[in-house]
Amino acid sequence: MNKLIKAASMIVLPLLLMVLAYMAYKNVQELSGPQLDLVMLAPYAVFLTGGILAWKFNRSREFFQMVIFTLAAASLQYLPELPGTGAAMTLPDLYAILCVLLPVNILIFSFFKERGIFSLWGLIRLGWIAAEAAAAVWVMLPEQKVLLERLQMELLPVNLQGLTPLSQLSLMIFVITFIRLLIRQMAYRSSQDVAFMAVLLGIIYVLQLDHDPVAYALLWIMSGIILITSIIQDSYAMAFSDELTGLPSRRALKQDMLKLGMNYAIAMLDIDHFKKFNDTYGHDTGDEVLKLVASIVKDVTGGGRAFRYGGEEFTILFPGKSIQDALPHLEELREKVAKRGFTVRGQSRGKGKRKGKSKSRSSGAGKQIYITISIGIAQKNEKSKTPDTVMKAADTALYRAKKKGRNCVSK
Repeated sequence: MNKLIKAASMIVLPLLLMVLAYMAYKNVQELSGPQLDLVMLAPYAVFLTGGILAWKFNRSREFFQMVIFTLAAASLQYLPELPGTGAAMTLPDLYAILCVLLPVNILIFSFFKERGIFSLWGLIRLGWIAAEAAAAVWVMLPEQKVLLERLQMELLPVNLQGLTPLSQLSLMIFVITFIRLLIRQMAYRSSQDVAFMAVLLGIIYVLQLDHDPVAYALLWIMSGIILITSIIQDSYAMAFSDELTGLPSRRALKQDMLKLGMNYAIAMLDIDHFKKFNDTYGHDTGDEVLKLVASIVKDVTGGGRAFRYGGEEFTILFPGKSIQDALPHLEELREKVAKRGFTVRGQSRGKGKRKGKSKSRSSGAGKQIYITISIGIAQKNEKSKTPDTVMKAADTALYRAKKKGRNCVSK
């Protein structure tokens, strides 16, 4: 249920923010002159805030997109007012260029991995943005009108001018970019791609309008807010979710322990002989085992909430439950793990000295093995009055389970 809520919020929130921007645009005529001036300046404050957050959390994709949005907003707002430029000529030229550059950059940056902002890769991206800006200025020169016309030429034998002012080239890039973001989102389940999809839809809508500066300003404001929200959402997920297993992390466990009421039980469990397993089959196979066990542990019944404590250890909280309440569910969990077979996969061989080691580890490839877990459980009582002391008692019970021969539950 919690996962469904998180997934829904990840998708709904960016779209809701864009709807709010649309509602604000429809009511913008009620604002006074000074208020409109603040609206026109607000995007730069949002972009600055977003850029600082993106730098702080090493989110280069959002950082460089903020830079591009800042340049786009400033060019639309101030370039037509520069001495010697004509607004009637410059705005359509800028419009034609931005209709291509905005989706193109979202598309290109979706292929880049996070490799830092103030690094060689970051400098290359800044150089790319600077080159785009210089090329845009060059294309707007009167003698380059032919290039601008080519940006708006008909590529398909379909007349869409009655439906949208966007060129066919721009529409094709928007569609390709949206499909790319959708594929990424399905693969990585990241709020980042949902945020960029919402921004892309907002850009498409605003570009349908007749060069309305207020609409552009509201688009930039909400796009920045959406990207900031994405940074916060993903950073929270990284901090409170275990990357390998997908379970809530130890930090999330500490937070939930603060919410426990008067009665609760805590179980500690780990995988039997895990170190020996790692030494025999390798750490990559060990990671697969951890993911397998986590997939079973997360479905524990009886109202239990599972967490990755660290290494091969897991923790399960049973709010409002006693040891007797939780024992049947822990026994059921132990049996599920013991009955689930795991097939050892082969590993690619390394070079030189590692070749022999890889060979020995892959000798069990295709072999099916069975994993067991040991579990210790404790509850709040007169001796253990706090979550930390209950957890220590559960950890002591876990060692008793191992001394009994493993693959059992001890209290």
